[in-house]
Amino acid sequence: MEDKFIRYSKLYFLIFLLFLSVPVIIGLVIATFYGFSKLVSTAPTDVIFELLVLSVPCAIFTSAHYIFFRRTGSHPSAAVRIISRALFVIGFCLAITFLVMDIITYFRKPVDVGDYRSFNMWYLAGNIGGLFIIAIMQAFTTETEKDWMERGG
Repeated sequence: MEDKFIRYSKLYFLIFLLFLSVPVIIGLVIATFYGFSKLVSTAPTDVIFELLVLSVPCAIFTSAHYIFFRRTGSHPSAAVRIISRALFVIGFCLAITFLVMDIITYFRKPVDVGDYRSFNMWYLAGNIGGLFIIAIMQAFTTETEKDWMERGG
């Protein structure tokens, strides 16, 4: 049987190595990404990366509007279904429009990120708020699901 001092010393040593290994691993990951970026950092790669970053908000919201548009087809209330689908189509068209306008702005060499419309606070908050309001509207017009006690099972 080991002595308690040896057992606790091993435990403290393992905890110390754990805390020491976390910053070392983070440093290795950052160094790997830095080295990889230096390896592939060319003008065409930078343009492709910038365009991908530029399209992220529009891609996320376009996907969300499309997915929810498809799921709205089975909603029980016809009025809510029509209103929801109309708002999803408007949101989808706005996302595509903002993406095209931002790509045009990108090739005009803007000075600031604020020049891009898809990174505007009103656009981002409006999309999230619109999706949230539609979700609440659909939730209030959907029948409540019976739990296991009400089903008799």
